[in-house]
Amino acid sequence: MNDTLEFLKKRFSDYYKEANLYLPDRFGKREWGFMFLGEGFMKRHMAFQNREGLRDFLVNKIPAHVYHSAAYYEKPNASTMQEKNWLGADLIFDLDADHIKGAEGMTYEETLQKVKEEFIRLIDDFLLDDFGFSQDQLEIIFSGGRGYHIHIRDPRVIQLSSHERREIVDYITGKEVDMELIFPETAYDKKTYIDKKTSTEHVTIKKKVMMPEEDAGGWKKKMREGMRRLTDELENIGKAEAIKRLCLFEGIGEKTAKGIYIDLFEGPKGERGVDRMWGEENLEIFSSDKHQNFFLLIVKGEIGIKMEGDEGQASQESIESLIVKEKLEGETDEPVTSDIRRLIRLPSSLHGKTGFVVKPLSRDELNDFEPLRDAVCGIFSDDPIKIEVTKPVNIKLKNEVFNLKEGEAEVPEFAAIFLLCRKNAQIPQKT
Repeated sequence: MNDTLEFLKKRFSDYYKEANLYLPDRFGKREWGFMFLGEGFMKRHMAFQNREGLRDFLVNKIPAHVYHSAAYYEKPNASTMQEKNWLGADLIFDLDADHIKGAEGMTYEETLQKVKEEFIRLIDDFLLDDFGFSQDQLEIIFSGGRGYHIHIRDPRVIQLSSHERREIVDYITGKEVDMELIFPETAYDKKTYIDKKTSTEHVTIKKKVMMPEEDAGGWKKKMREGMRRLTDELENIGKAEAIKRLCLFEGIGEKTAKGIYIDLFEGPKGERGVDRMWGEENLEIFSSDKHQNFFLLIVKGEIGIKMEGDEGQASQESIESLIVKEKLEGETDEPVTSDIRRLIRLPSSLHGKTGFVVKPLSRDELNDFEPLRDAVCGIFSDDPIKIEVTKPVNIKLKNEVFNLKEGEAEVPEFAAIFLLCRKNAQIPQKT
């Protein structure tokens, strides 16, 4: 065993000797799985009946990663899924850097901040607001790595099938939003006339597109609020800039962009279209169907941008503030939520790629939670440890900045463990 692995195993084992181990509800009915320091395989199909049995395993086998099933089974340690006999499963949501747009260009700290922002939106806008779960039904957990989990054990969700859980994800991510229901057309004028040549009766019906109702919930509420932000933004940036940005959308030329702006903000006799739109609850403010159709395409997110490559990226950034639906969509990992046999990290365990604690949080605690400060394991000390830095490092841990170049260095134990787990450093070989 090399010195790095030996050091990590000892400190992980020390942690599990003292840790206040979290045990999930009905933990004896759950399958357990483990991955180990220095090894690439997973050991699963295990079960524990008490805290001490689990602690003894963790202290002596020293896993790098500890998982339990979201599901409950009659026989959780059976070797096949059929033999286990599935009894139900928690509803799980997972969000990490893989689901964050632009994360590949962010630092670790920036990624954690962005993931947290999106995670809070998932909780507040969807789980609490739209689905009506209460805060005490949500078990919020920092994963110890790059993201967060939510466990919901409401009896109403335990028996949901994979398909039903996937529908929940589709709602959150906006995949199945029916825009025809959000912006319905209603008839407001009907005319009948007779064709004199053929004596045939013809009927013409005029329709208008209605706004989402003011007291609506769900995606109607989101789209209404998104439209408000869009029109506010177009007005705030001024006429010239608004027309310039509208022209970045496919199919919209300067004349059309100008017409949309005028219809919204420069109506005849000072009667602004945007005020009529909110007052009359419909989109009959545009001087042409073309203007209305393009405005709706922007709102619905059903229109692209004109340029590709670097120019296209610049255009995307320019119209970022005008995007409605995409900004309203939530993020979550669909396979995690829909998999009714998923293994998920045990809160209170250590994450083998950071040494951080997989930390349970309340919704209020989440607001001020800083992983690089608050998830650092408490028993890992400030005592200096000699390490050999193998990759340059610039990170802030426990409010202390570490800017390290390759070569030997001395850092507090908590920082050493993080760097060793991240493979940014190693324990120098004994001579």
